[in-house]
Amino acid sequence: MSDTAAPPAQAPQASPRPGGRLIFMVVGALMIAFGVAAAFAPMLATFAASVWFGAAMLAAGVSGLALLIVDWRAKGFAWRLLWSVVAILGGICLLLHPWPGALALTVILGAALIAQGAIAIGHALAHRTHTSCPWGRMALGGVLAIVLGGLLIWALPHSGMIAPGVFLAINLISFGLSLFAAAPARPAP
Repeated sequence: MSDTAAPPAQAPQASPRPGGRLIFMVVGALMIAFGVAAAFAPMLATFAASVWFGAAMLAAGVSGLALLIVDWRAKGFAWRLLWSVVAILGGICLLLHPWPGALALTVILGAALIAQGAIAIGHALAHRTHTSCPWGRMALGGVLAIVLGGLLIWALPHSGMIAPGVFLAINLISFGLSLFAAAPARPAP
């Protein structure tokens, strides 16, 4: 008998689908194009985001009501009903009044950035004794988030018309770039 063992059998590698890379590249290019368009017309992008969010809230509320009809004996019926009604009313308000909705979304975004920054600073301070943790960079990120959130709220109402569109543009461009990076490699010939 030999002391050398046979190498373990390797699972076959799944090759990417023939059009998989092309789909990633096309969708990535579309996202980048939409992001560039949003960067050149941030107020239009803000309007579109407000209407889209209103439609999403309305759809969530209506589907919540539909689930209540199917599952009306579940616990928390009153809370789920309240949530559905609030979502429907909020969605209708955003659809009928997208510009004030954009201002409200900007306040929410600013408050979320401030809260996230405070949490990041707290998390960084809790890890400052760990030598392998970059707690200083974490704290700096938290401070920047608080500053950005504060600037968004401080600059209202003007920031409410432009900031969501600019943020949407940045998000679309970065998502498009990530799709390019994630595109499956072509199989070797």
